[in-house]
Amino acid sequence: MKFISILFFLLFFLWSPTKAFSQKNIAVSANFEEQDLLKFQDYFFKALAQKAINNFSIAIQNLEKCNEIKPNDSAILFELSKNYLQLEKFFEAEQYAKQALKLTQDNYWVLQHLSSIYLASSDIKSAIEVEEKLVKVNPKKQEKLLFLYFQNNQIERVKKLILVLEEAGSLSSELSSLKRQIFKKKEKKVSKKSDNLKEMIAEFESEKSFETLRKIVTLSTISNKQLLLYTNKGLELFPAQAFVYLMNAKALNRNTSYNTALERLLIGIDYVVDNNNLAADFYEEIAKSYLELGDKKEAIKNKNKALALRNK
Repeated sequence: MKFISILFFLLFFLWSPTKAFSQKNIAVSANFEEQDLLKFQDYFFKALAQKAINNFSIAIQNLEKCNEIKPNDSAILFELSKNYLQLEKFFEAEQYAKQALKLTQDNYWVLQHLSSIYLASSDIKSAIEVEEKLVKVNPKKQEKLLFLYFQNNQIERVKKLILVLEEAGSLSSELSSLKRQIFKKKEKKVSKKSDNLKEMIAEFESEKSFETLRKIVTLSTISNKQLLLYTNKGLELFPAQAFVYLMNAKALNRNTSYNTALERLLIGIDYVVDNNNLAADFYEEIAKSYLELGDKKEAIKNKNKALALRNK
C-alpha cells in the first residue's frame, strides 16, 4: 500500500509539475520535446524511487541524466542536493542548493534545506546566516536561531532575541531557564584598550606584538581594507605564523584576488603544526579560492579534507 501511494505521488509530480510540492517555485517544466520528456520522467521516477529505498548514489546518477536533458532545473538541483546530503557529501550538497536558490529567488524550502546542510557539517556561522533569512519569513524560527546564537557564543544577540520573544509572550520554559542562566552572569568588564580598535592599532604600532595583531585582525569591527593592511604587516614581522597567512588570504579572497590568496594559503599551511582546527580553516579557504577560480575538483578535494579534520 505504501509503495502504491509513493507511485501515485511520483506520477502526480511528473504530470502536474506546477502543483506537486508545497515548496512553490520548485517545479519541473514540461516545455521540451515529447521524447526528451519521457526520458526525463523515466530518470526522475527512478531517482525518486531509489532515494525512497536509500540508494542515494543511484538516485544521483539518474538525476544527473535529468540534468543533462534539462539543465538548470530547480527541482533537479534541489533533489541532487538532498541526495548528496544523505551521503554526507556536504560540499556538493551546498553547491547544488545554492544553484537552486539562484533559480528560485531564495525559496524558503531550499533555504531550510541549506541550513540543514550547514548544521550537519558543523558550519554554525553559515547556518545562522541562513536562519536569519528564514526568520524574516517565518518568525516561529526565532527559537532555533536563538540557540544557534548561543552555540556560536553570540551572547548579546541571544539576550536581545530572548527579550523580543518574552515581549511577544512566546518564551518557552527552556528559554526561560536559559534567560536566567545568561542574565545572572555578571558582565565581565572589558577595558577600553581591548574594545577600541584605534587604541589596539596604536598599541601594535608601538610594541609590534603578535598577540595584539591577532586581536586586531579578529575584531568584528575591522574593515577588510584594514585586515589586508595589518595582515600584510604581520607577514613581514611574523613570517612563520600560519594564522597571519590565513587571515591575509581571507582578506584577499574577499577582494577577489583568488590567485594571490591561494599562494598565501599554500605557503602558510606548511607552518601549521598539530592543530586540526587551524588546518581545516586553511583547507576551507583553499576550497573557496579554487571554487572562485573555476577548479571545482580541487575545491571539493580541499573541502573534504577540512571536513575530515573537523570530524577527528
